Amino acid sequence: MKSFLKNALRAAVVASVPVLAACSSPTKPISENGPASPASAAEMALMDQHDSLMAQTSKLYEFKAKLSGYHTEAVSPYIHGLLAADAAMMGWMHQYKAPDTTAAPATRLAYFEQQRQVLDAVQRQYKSTLDSATRFTTEHPAAGDVRPSSK
Repeated sequence: MKSFLKNALRAAVVASVPVLAACSSPTKPISENGPASPASAAEMALMDQHDSLMAQTSKLYEFKAKLSGYHTEAVSPYIHGLLAADAAMMGWMHQYKAPDTTAAPATRLAYFEQQRQVLDAVQRQYKSTLDSATRFTTEHPAAGDVRPSSK
């Protein structure tokens, strides 16, 4: 079971590398000159939020690997939470389809604002699950993490 989890984790990390590489977002849409329009500014803010969350994805994998080493069912809800947060991010990325720059500015702005709300929910899920995993590992250190008490 442990080797299965390690292999699954390794496969997930390897599979995420192309996704991370594909996620680079420009600081400004290529077709615009001058100050960014409200829709473009909203798109850039959304992509900044996405990039910030993607930077935290490695923490999800680190906690999942650490918790998998506990060999107790007590970690199961935490691992499921980490997996759900990752799935929420992947789901958002797969459904995200920015409107073409030729679409009406109001349509583009509304889409980016709606997507920001969805990504805000993913961000709250990331924070909640990472906070829970941190709390659990702090309160229940793994055998190798136990610090000798000073007497």
